[in-house]
Amino acid sequence: MLDMGLLIGLVLVTIVIAEAIGIRPVPITDSITITILPLVFAVLITMILGIPVWRKGILRRIYSRRNVGFSGAFLIIIMLPLMARYGADVAPRLGEIVSIGWVFLLQELGNLGTVLLGLPIALLLGLRRHAIGSTLGLGREGELAYISEKYSLNSDPGRGVLSMYLMGTLFGALFFSFFAPVLLGLGLDVRALAIASGMGSASMMTAASSTLAAQTPDLQDTIVSYAAASQLLTSFIGTYTMVFLAVPLQRFLYNLLMRGKDRLPAGGAIPAAPSSASPASPAAEAAPASAATLFAARRYATFAAVLLLSVALVLFTQQMKLWVNPESTPLTALTIGGLATLWLFAMIGIVIGDLMTLSRVPVLRDFPVLGWVSLTSLAGCLAWGGFVDAIGAVDFLSLTTPILAFAGVSVADRMVDLSRTSWKVAITAVFVFIGTYVGSALLAQFGLSVSG
Repeated sequence: MLDMGLLIGLVLVTIVIAEAIGIRPVPITDSITITILPLVFAVLITMILGIPVWRKGILRRIYSRRNVGFSGAFLIIIMLPLMARYGADVAPRLGEIVSIGWVFLLQELGNLGTVLLGLPIALLLGLRRHAIGSTLGLGREGELAYISEKYSLNSDPGRGVLSMYLMGTLFGALFFSFFAPVLLGLGLDVRALAIASGMGSASMMTAASSTLAAQTPDLQDTIVSYAAASQLLTSFIGTYTMVFLAVPLQRFLYNLLMRGKDRLPAGGAIPAAPSSASPASPAAEAAPASAATLFAARRYATFAAVLLLSVALVLFTQQMKLWVNPESTPLTALTIGGLATLWLFAMIGIVIGDLMTLSRVPVLRDFPVLGWVSLTSLAGCLAWGGFVDAIGAVDFLSLTTPILAFAGVSVADRMVDLSRTSWKVAITAVFVFIGTYVGSALLAQFGLSVSG
């Protein structure tokens, strides 16, 4: 209990420091300015303090195995109020989003940029079959599952996808918080960049869209709603895009570029049992062991308590932001109501997600809880506009800083693994990130220009 109190204390101190630093614009050129948000400072602080060689005294207790495990296992739960906020942001603009829905579908093809740009670079660096796992996508849960089934995680493709998973977990959010404003400075439409931000990773989407919103505050609501809608769509069809488009494209390019030195069979490798070395995703770590415990009251009580901690930290962050900048979103009774609404929508989304795991329809069974919470919030806000007003009283960026503080703690034990990751995979990861974001943004920009 004391260690947990120390962890919460560290998060509170991190929030104070991050919000005191505030939003810092960094000019790169006359037309490009990178905006560094408090969420970036939060994740950097907790990541740096978690480096194993520095864990002495009180830091050793803060970064105990239990605390790091808690941060990793419950990071998704801590993130759910933010997902509920995304649903509320979509609701007022649902008609506008539906009217250009084909643009959101079109930009999904941009995710093939991980293969088109990343694979040639990986092969040029000499990665060979490691490139199969490291360029199939951003290395999130969908790619992990596919590579695990087709090759096993002890194979070269398996090690490739594990390395990409590690790079994305440690640095994905940081990369996109810097890269998104660079593309904005180069002249891409901020709406196209917002749509491209829904790339399948909640933390990366949040980093990209938050930075864009900070640079163009007059379009914040549009940016957040477009990013959230794109993220929901990616959650629904991302797996199918990978299996039916990315995998065949990757196989074709691999065989073409290798010129007979190695060849991937049309059907892929023989399926193998998943390796016990697979790093469980936060969702998997927080998942129940059996159907009997799925709907256990104690389990929901734990989730309710973690969500309460999450919204309390948001309230603290918003107050800190208000002290630093009196012109920021004020704290009112409506703010408390908004936080309570976010808590409620998150709990309902968790229950719906649990119920859907019993479904025989794969797209429903595998749909992430993040998506169910967003859809729950969307439905509630469409049913009654009062929810939109209440949630709107919660400062958007205040929802992000506590999440990234816990994220930094959650990856503390993986910093050692980073030293074992080939520099070739690190370079490949950069091009994979660039490929998916630029590809999606360019397609979205084309779609928006056609639609007028």
